[in-house]
Amino acid sequence: MDHDNNVSPVRIELRQHPRCLVSQTCLLSFAPFAPTLSFNGDEEGEGLIFNLSPGGCMIGSEAGVKVGDAMSLIILLPGETSPTAVDLALVRWGTGRHFGVEFVSMGTAEQDRLRRFLAAAPAME
Repeated sequence: MDHDNNVSPVRIELRQHPRCLVSQTCLLSFAPFAPTLSFNGDEEGEGLIFNLSPGGCMIGSEAGVKVGDAMSLIILLPGETSPTAVDLALVRWGTGRHFGVEFVSMGTAEQDRLRRFLAAAPAME
């Protein structure tokens, strides 16, 4: 049987938005979205955002969350004086102390603020 060891695995990109790098000062806090929705992790938590897009972000945090948890986020973007609120975000993946969330619901003014911030941020390679 002939084996080809030089075959690299195919990676399918499912993201709908390009990600941007953010500085280590991009803080956020989160809390359960509503008592009627599933949230099996810590009641509240804080973390750092490592990359950000209009549709979600990667968070580093000591708080325990699980895939499927629903949460509300308060994000303090670098250079901004007031926080940006995400009304509903869902945890889509998690490994160790990092997890990714999808922004499901946020106000129009908040979306506009996030898009302006991202337009000036460096894109990830």
